[in-house]
Amino acid sequence: MAYKILYIEDQIAASIEDDLKKLGYDVKSNDADKFDELMDAINDNYDAYILDYRLTANKGRLDAPALAQTMRTKGNNYKAAPIFLISYEDNLREFDKDLTSQDLFDFAVSKKEFRQNLPKYSERINSFILAYKCISESDFDLKKVLAISSGEIDKLIDYRLIEKLGSEKIKEDTYAYCRFINISLIRCIGPLVGIDILSARLGVCKESKDWGKLLDLLEKFKYRGILSDVYNRWWMEEISNWWTEIAKGKSLRRLNSKERVAILSSALDFDLNPIEPIKHSKSTNFWSICSDTKQALDPSEGYIIDKKDLAPWQELEYLSLYAALDQSIYRKYLSPIDREEIRNIEKDGTLQS
Repeated sequence: MAYKILYIEDQIAASIEDDLKKLGYDVKSNDADKFDELMDAINDNYDAYILDYRLTANKGRLDAPALAQTMRTKGNNYKAAPIFLISYEDNLREFDKDLTSQDLFDFAVSKKEFRQNLPKYSERINSFILAYKCISESDFDLKKVLAISSGEIDKLIDYRLIEKLGSEKIKEDTYAYCRFINISLIRCIGPLVGIDILSARLGVCKESKDWGKLLDLLEKFKYRGILSDVYNRWWMEEISNWWTEIAKGKSLRRLNSKERVAILSSALDFDLNPIEPIKHSKSTNFWSICSDTKQALDPSEGYIIDKKDLAPWQELEYLSLYAALDQSIYRKYLSPIDREEIRNIEKDGTLQS
């Protein structure tokens, strides 16, 4: 059965509406011209809502953040369902500055990006719809939401994360629950790691002949909970335990990439190549990645990206010197001392990006 989507836009909706229909959705559009009629249209028959950012062309119209806030807090007929923002790129850049508004949407993307990557965003829409259903139908059971057993939850999940999800502010609010898991667990470095971090910590180049075989072997350690169909993640605790077994107790963290790969190649009989350091770096004791280039990085050679309110279960993120010299957008998130150091390196002129 096709998912039902209400598409709300102040421009002609035909192009996006047609795109969504071609993807197999049952779509209805609303031009947001009359607030009362729009509120009546928002009922429990829809599985998701897609909003345009600017809904202010005519007097009295709400913009998308205000409308999303109204839907989530005051909609009598509104059921918990994902709300997505698809907008013009310039509007989106302006919108990104408003973190309060951004917290109202499950994801935001420009129309250009959306139309150029329809299969990708269709999968993401479907994944969020299924995530909301899982959370609601499981009655906010974290074990079911994360697809782990009672015995695994205390081993894999920090108790403070569990307490946070049980707080009055989040529990029984499907959107808040889903967003917290998405942003604070899946899309950060912590109990779960993505493929770039996995590669860096194992020291294995992803271009290695048997990289695919290694991933197949590690399949049993993959995260299977909500949104796992669009975000590939692995449980780092499980990876660490597996490493301890095959490496006979040798510390993964203390070895360089060549030493890690030597152990893996010997134990598994795989053809694997070690990762080489990024330009302007020397160490191969990789444990993180450069947030810009996604290349493996030893944290001791990286610049810490200042992220406010880093949770106890989350790890620091870094920018490599190479990316910093290349004027990475992340450079503005470095400490004043680090930015000054980079400026001095630039003035010195001995290193080039």
